[in-house]
Amino acid sequence: MNSINPMNSKTLKTYNIVFYSLVAAAFLFIFLTNPFLIKLYDPWRYHLASIAEFYNGVSGSGRIWHLVWAHVFKFFGISNIFTWAKIIHVFQFLLAAVVMYYFSKTALNILIKSPLSPLLQSGVSKRFSPQASRRGDLTCGNDNKKINELRTIQIKFLSLFSVFLWFIGNGTFSVAYQQAWIMWYSVTYQGLSIPLFWYCTALTLKIFYVEMSLRRILLYIILIAITSVIIAKLHPMEFLYYIINLVLILLVNSKRLLNIENKKYLLISLPVILIIMILAVKYLIDRESGLSILFTSNETPVQIIQKINIMGNEIVSTLNRFPNSFSEVARVSIFAAVLFRIVYLFRKDKSQDSNAIYIYDYLLVSSLVFVLIPIIPFLAGAVGYITNPVLVWRCFFGSPWFIFLPFIIYNYKE
Repeated sequence: MNSINPMNSKTLKTYNIVFYSLVAAAFLFIFLTNPFLIKLYDPWRYHLASIAEFYNGVSGSGRIWHLVWAHVFKFFGISNIFTWAKIIHVFQFLLAAVVMYYFSKTALNILIKSPLSPLLQSGVSKRFSPQASRRGDLTCGNDNKKINELRTIQIKFLSLFSVFLWFIGNGTFSVAYQQAWIMWYSVTYQGLSIPLFWYCTALTLKIFYVEMSLRRILLYIILIAITSVIIAKLHPMEFLYYIINLVLILLVNSKRLLNIENKKYLLISLPVILIIMILAVKYLIDRESGLSILFTSNETPVQIIQKINIMGNEIVSTLNRFPNSFSEVARVSIFAAVLFRIVYLFRKDKSQDSNAIYIYDYLLVSSLVFVLIPIIPFLAGAVGYITNPVLVWRCFFGSPWFIFLPFIIYNYKE
C-alpha cells in the first residue's frame, strides 16, 4: 500500500475541480465545432437530403433515423438545412463523448477495482495488476476511504483520456479528405449507431463482470434488447459488431461459465443471447443476404470457402480503406497491450489475478479480431457476405483498442 499515498480532502477536491473543468471545456469545444458539409459527400448529398424529403412530405428513400430527425425539426419549426446539420452534429458528438466515457469508465473500473459479477464469480475477485501480489488487495473502500476516492478520480481521468484517444484514433480517408470518425459520421445514422453499440457492450461487460443485483441484471438485459433493435434498424453493421463481441465474451469465459456453481445467473443471461441471435437472423442473415444465398446454394463446403476467400482478397486488395482508418496511436496501443500480456505470462504468482485476466483477455482478443477482419481475406470475405463488401474496412471501429494505454499507464504508475 506504500505506492499509493492517501490524499487529504483538499487535494482530492482540487483533482475533481480539474476533472470537471476539462469536461466543461470539452463540452464547450463540441458546441463550437461545425459539421463536415461538402456537397459531394454523404452527410450533405444523402443524409440531409433524405431528411429534407421527409420534412417536405415526400416519401423518401432514407431510414428511420432520417424520418425521426425530420419530425423533430418539423415539430420545432426549424427549416434551415444548415441549422439541422449543426443540431445533429452537436447532439451526436455529445452523445458519442458521453457514451464512450461510460464504456471506458466501465471497462477500466472492471479492470482496476470492481469485483466479478455473480454470473462468473468463483471467489474473491482481484484487480489485474502486476503489482497486486506485492501490494495486496486495495479494492475494499472500507479499509481506506481516501485510497478508494483517489482511485476513483484516477479512473475518471483515465476514462477521459480513453475518450480522447478514441476521437483522434478513429477516422478514414475519402477522395480528398482525411477526417476523424466524428467528422465523417456526426451527421449520419452511424453517428448514433456506433455510440449505441458501445453502450450495449458496456452493459454486457457489467452483466458478466460486475457484482450487482438480480434486478439490475434484468434491467440491463432489457436495455440491451431494446438498444439492439434500434441499432439493427439504424445500421445492421454495428449490430454485427455487437454479436461478434458477445460471442467473444462467451468464448473467453466459456470455461468459467461451465464451472459456475450457481446456474441461475447463467439462465437469466440466456434470453439476451437468444434475442440477439433472433435479431441477427432477421436483420443480417435475411433472405437477400449474400451469406444466406451462399449457404442455401448447392455449393460444396470447399467451394463456399473458396468463394469467401475470393471476395476477401478483392476486399483486402481493392475495396479496403483500412490503412487510412488504423491510426498510429491504435497500433501503439495494441502493441503495448500484447506486450503487457506477454510480460504477464512470466509472472510467478497469478492466483490473485485469475479472475480479472479473463476481462483483459476479452478486450485484447476483441481488439485484435476487429483489427484483423479487414486485413485477413477469409475474415473479410465472411463479413463481406454478411453485410456489404465495401463496408468491411469499418470493422476497425468496433475495436476497444483505446482502453489499453490508459490501463497500462495506471499499472506503470502504480
